[in-house]
Amino acid sequence: MADPYYADMKQHKRDADCLYPCMYANFCIPKKSTCGGAITVETDERGRNYYVCKVFEDDGLHIRHACLDTIEEEVDMLKSQYRDEVSLRRKLQYEVEEMRKDIQELNLLMRGL
Repeated sequence: MADPYYADMKQHKRDADCLYPCMYANFCIPKKSTCGGAITVETDERGRNYYVCKVFEDDGLHIRHACLDTIEEEVDMLKSQYRDEVSLRRKLQYEVEEMRKDIQELNLLMRGL
């Protein structure tokens, strides 16, 4: 017989996995529809591309986003991540330079003794 705690944890994991598409349904490039269905790219009569749920119905449970808008959001998110990485790298480079100076001073002190 399986541990009931393990079964509960698996159910909580499934519930959390179902919430993820709901939270990010209107942000960036969708990976999964809120209904759990797959996402495809379709073109409308004006030639615009959309990310659309395979079983799209206009009831609020399915996704239909313009590709251009979602790609712009994705690029903005990547730019902010890049800025964070650059600032972290600069901070680390500064700390490494400070450590080098401290090591040089310690070496000079050690030689002077």
